[in-house]
Amino acid sequence: MWWFGLFFDRLSLDVARCGAGGPGDDARPLAICDRLRVLDADDGARALGVAPGMKRAAALALAPALRLCERDDANEQATIDSLAAWALQFTPTVSLQSDLPFGQLDDTPRPCGLLLEVAPSLRYFGGSAALLAQLRQGLRALGFAARIGTAPTAAAAWLFARHRDGLHADEAGLEAAVRSLPAALLARSRPQRETLDAIDARRIDDLLALPRAGLARRCGRALLDEIDRALGRQPEPRRWFEAPERFETRIELLAQVEHAEALLFAARRLLDRLAGWLAARHCAVRELTVHAEHDRRSGRERRADTLLAIRLADPSRDPDRLCALLREKLAVTRLPAPVRALRLCCDEVLALPGTSDQLFPAPGAARESLARLIERLQARLGPRQVQRLALVADHRPEVAYRIEAVDAPLAAPASAPRPGPARRSGSPAPLAGAPVANLPRPLWLLREPIAISERNNRPWWHSALTLLAGPERIEGGWWDASLVQRDYFIAEDEGHVLYWIYRERLAPDDARRGWFVHGRFG
Repeated sequence: MWWFGLFFDRLSLDVARCGAGGPGDDARPLAICDRLRVLDADDGARALGVAPGMKRAAALALAPALRLCERDDANEQATIDSLAAWALQFTPTVSLQSDLPFGQLDDTPRPCGLLLEVAPSLRYFGGSAALLAQLRQGLRALGFAARIGTAPTAAAAWLFARHRDGLHADEAGLEAAVRSLPAALLARSRPQRETLDAIDARRIDDLLALPRAGLARRCGRALLDEIDRALGRQPEPRRWFEAPERFETRIELLAQVEHAEALLFAARRLLDRLAGWLAARHCAVRELTVHAEHDRRSGRERRADTLLAIRLADPSRDPDRLCALLREKLAVTRLPAPVRALRLCCDEVLALPGTSDQLFPAPGAARESLARLIERLQARLGPRQVQRLALVADHRPEVAYRIEAVDAPLAAPASAPRPGPARRSGSPAPLAGAPVANLPRPLWLLREPIAISERNNRPWWHSALTLLAGPERIEGGWWDASLVQRDYFIAEDEGHVLYWIYRERLAPDDARRGWFVHGRFG
């Protein structure tokens, strides 16, 4: 077995920084506090003299620009759960770990770390070093710093992470590495700290040099069991974390945001967490919505959330792709009020099996690129503003197509009665059960057919037209009182320009008799 221990020693600070509006927003010193005193402070605040245990007023007197954030235990627990769900993409065996984070003034253990058993995943990710590098890179993208220790046992990996980042030991050097650790890292040693200090037991090696029976009688058997688990002498059963069926995460912003574009930095961290959860479940999303929560206006009344909806052309869990679409959405969004928090929920997911890399482009690569372009245009302009031409089951050229939104159902037939057979009927595309015309069609039709004259028994349009092909008879429209009875021809003028013209048959009035130009060939 091979374990990674992840200790988030500045969890409260990292949770608060996740709501920063951008990298420059982290410049101000930050401290975590309760109602009365400072619980933890970042390096910038400590450089100004702010330290844990200091009263809030004293900290603000030392650093007037200090940003104070109250600790939120529920938010920290939810953050650890979301990090565990994100880590499931690397291994299915993830366990939560509780301990006393640095800077905490009380003695209540809180979830502040993860333990990952990664032995089955090493070959897939290219070894322990490659997996560790990918893990660190992902944590940096999420905005979290962690001390990571690696060892053959879970307890030893956790002790290594608590002591120093990057500490590791293999089977041969495990016992020597554990013995050299400070005894204060052991959770069971903290109630007996004064006693151990009195007998000068500073390291775990000092504890192992004492008689086991006397140490167990004085400090409790649990202390020896903790050491034995770290050395691999006792088994350590653990409860594995299970990814929730529904994804939901939320970020409190450090300051109220008035411009939509400034939400992208914090929203990207939400999308990274979602991508990890989707990868762990081998799923993807087709659409999602980011909720921008506004401040209360008066009393208990609060503005409705601004919804930032994203719809993809095909299911995906790529955070870069999701972020690009959200950027387009934010660019055209105006916030009705300042935003204080972002929330991302995902209820519906689709299965997305893994794909293998290919040396040459796949046949559908061009279609995929077009789909990506369409989804970005929809995010910027709106889903109803990106349209396409769709075929309609009608022989008449001017009504054989319609303009609809790209997301509308394909191949929707007309609601009119079935046209019935035509003598020589055709449309821009063949219809099921209808005879296919052999004559070509122009790509563009005129908005309205233009009546042309006739000279010496020949149609005239800027010059005499020569009929090259035809006639092709189209009859239809009796079901909606728009009957057409036409003979279509392909004609050429003296400049060798090709036109699509027709002559009305059995026209009821003189205005519809004669020749008309309906289209032009390129």
